[in-house]
This record gives sequence, structure tokens and C-alpha cells, in this order.
Amino acid sequence: MSEAARIAPIGSSAPLHYRFRSSIGEHVLVVPYSRIFDVVADECESAPTSIDYELLASAMGDTLPGEAPLDVVAEPAPQSISLNVSSSCNLTCSYCYAARGGFNGAQTTPMDWPIARAAVDRLIETAHGAAPITIGFLGGEPFANRELIHRTVKYSVELARARGLDIRFSVTTNGTLLTTADLELFRAHPFAVTVSLDGVQAIHDRHRPLHRDGSGSWRTAIDRMSSLLERPGNAKIAARATVVRGDMDIANWIETLSAAGFPEVGVAPLRAGPPGSGALEDVDWPRYMTALIDASKLELQRIRQGLPIRLTNLAVALKQLHRGASSPYPCGAGGGYFSVSARGRWYACHRAIGHADFELGSNDGLDVERRRDFLARRHVHAQTDCGQCWARYLCSGGCHQEADARSAASCDFIREWLAFCLIAYCELGALGDARP
Repeated sequence: MSEAARIAPIGSSAPLHYRFRSSIGEHVLVVPYSRIFDVVADECESAPTSIDYELLASAMGDTLPGEAPLDVVAEPAPQSISLNVSSSCNLTCSYCYAARGGFNGAQTTPMDWPIARAAVDRLIETAHGAAPITIGFLGGEPFANRELIHRTVKYSVELARARGLDIRFSVTTNGTLLTTADLELFRAHPFAVTVSLDGVQAIHDRHRPLHRDGSGSWRTAIDRMSSLLERPGNAKIAARATVVRGDMDIANWIETLSAAGFPEVGVAPLRAGPPGSGALEDVDWPRYMTALIDASKLELQRIRQGLPIRLTNLAVALKQLHRGASSPYPCGAGGGYFSVSARGRWYACHRAIGHADFELGSNDGLDVERRRDFLARRHVHAQTDCGQCWARYLCSGGCHQEADARSAASCDFIREWLAFCLIAYCELGALGDARP
């Protein structure tokens, strides 16, 4: 594109600042570009009795050189893709968005080599060569199609090396099918390995049983991962737990998974899922908030002891605040990131395989107009509920795929969580180099 597409600016009544207090004083978040300032009391007699923080925030929220305007419809070249290599899974998880990889009939066969190679070729041909390129593997359980993963990694590494590109990989796996060869693949390459483990064994086995006989999968996953956790090589490993109604002892989950060797643990609330899967309802969000903050307070104690944060939710939030993260989109879906189906169709999100509204192209190329329309409709300025929210450029409207499940209670949770993280960030700043 010769000129970036733009969307109408947000209304003039949208708040430009958020004022909050920590144990060390008062602070102001300038909403555009997430700039944080301390409020210093001036006891001079000539000082004004009140400060127009909206006016100050308006002046401090201007776009600076090197920053993208917040009304731009982002249309970068694809920089990362996930390959939905498997259409099956050896587990039967109660909340699976992918229906065990079949996406309710949208993906009935696994990906083959010509499709995977064409997707890699398209990505490498069009990506920005100065930035890292990432290829992810999803399913179903990706290692139900093990041979294709190994072949794709080998091909991608050779192609990237020939072109002087920085290529990286990611995989989300249940861990139960991993072999020694798979672990060596992770060690040999820059792999982000996310293992789905729901906190503690009893909860995990209830929600993530083996398909063949309904027995638990926790012990197998832990055993298969143990040697990689002891010797990760180039792999960066994390556990990810899904939080459902009634099961929210997050602090205990972190301790359990940390004891098993996982250096990082992330949690994600189930916002939408099949009937009876345990998706959080409005009444559950305050309980989830309490559990997440309780766990985070324990992690903050670790920081003060010179230990790393294990809870990725907290670590990511603090890092985003530190760099002034501010975006009209919650993720790269349809922007720098696409998910490729087994048939070679390119979707904006890996959770949306088979959804026509998220289908934006194929291995032959993207539909430019369709993509632009998708991004314009999902820009935070187009979300009417976000116009009066101070957290709009930190939350960015939330997951596109879960927009229908958004409610006042879930938005209140986001604001309360970000308010907690802002306070934690400012208090850590008083410790000097303790900020992430």
C-alpha cells in the first residue's frame, strides 16, 4: 500500500488519562501510548489548586517519531504463521475449541507436505527480512503428524539460512506423544514450547482425558517433558492452564507446575466453549480476579527476593507497561500473524479455522480488500463499548474470536487487572532495577 488506511478517530469524550495511587504516591497513565507519570505535589502557595489532567494528557499523548498513529489500520506483511498440521488429537478435552482438530468438519484430513511447503515459501517470500520470522505448529495435537513437523523445520531452517533470515518456531502440545527425537528438535532450534497442563493432576485429568479410554493424561505429559525441562537447549518452555468455573487455585497451580520443572506458567480463563465446558460467567469474574491477584502478589514477593516471575500473565503485563505498549489491536491476528489450515487457507486466527469471516486468503496470497475490511471492523475505535474505557489501548478490545462473549463483568475484570499491574509496576520502580 502506498498510504496506510485509517479509521475515524475515537470520540472526543474518550478519557485520555487514568489516575491511580500506589504505596509510593500518585500516578497518571496517559492513555494514548501508555505513558506513566508520577504526580508530584507542589506545596508552593502560587501553585494552582487543581490540575486539568485531561488537558495535560492531551498534550502528552501526541504521536512521537517512530510511533504508529493509533487510528491506522495495520496491514504489515505476514511475519508469522501457524500451521494446523493435525486434524486429530489423542485427548478429548472438555473445552476444546478445535473439536479435537477437526474444527467441526472444517478440517477432516491432516496437512500434507506440499501445503506446508507452500505456506512456508509464501511467508519467507513476503515477510520483513530485518525482523524474526516465526512458524508455529498446532492441531489437534500437532505431534499426531510428527513427520511433517520435522520436515518443515528442516526445510525452513535451510531456506532461511540461505537468505540470511532469523527464523524461529513455536508449538502448542499436550505433551503426551513427544519422543526423544521431538525433544532433540526443540533443543536444536529456537522453539517456544507451550504445554497444555491444567494446574494440578486431578483437575487436568478431569478436563483433559485420553480419547481411547478416558483415563488421565497428566502423568504421561509430565514424564515425557521431564528430560527437556532438565536440559532445554534452545527451547523456551512454558505451561499453560485453562481456568474454568470452580477451579481457580492459581497460586497452587503455579507451585505445582514449577515443582515439575516449568519455569513459566500462564493461565487463561475459558470465555467461550461447548455447552457444559465451564466457561466463566459474569458471577465468576470477581473470583478469578481475586485468584489471579493473590497469585501475582506471591510472584511480586519473589521479585523482591531477586527471583524471576513465573506467572507469564504478570510478566507480560509488566513488560508491556515498561515499553509503553499501546495498540488498537489485541494481537497480530490478520495483521502480522495468520493461521494456515490443512487445505492451505489462511485465517486471521488459529481458533477460527473454517469461519468464513476470518478467512483472508490462501497459500496463493491474501485478499487485500477482505483483510482490510476485517482489520477495520476490529480496530478498537470501531468497538463502541471501548470508547469510554481508559484501558482501550492496553486491552484493545480483547480477543476477536471471543468478542461475542464479552460482557460488562469481563471488561471490569480487565480494568481491575490492569489497575493492579500499574500499581505493581510503579512500586517495583521504587526498587530501582527491579522493573522487568
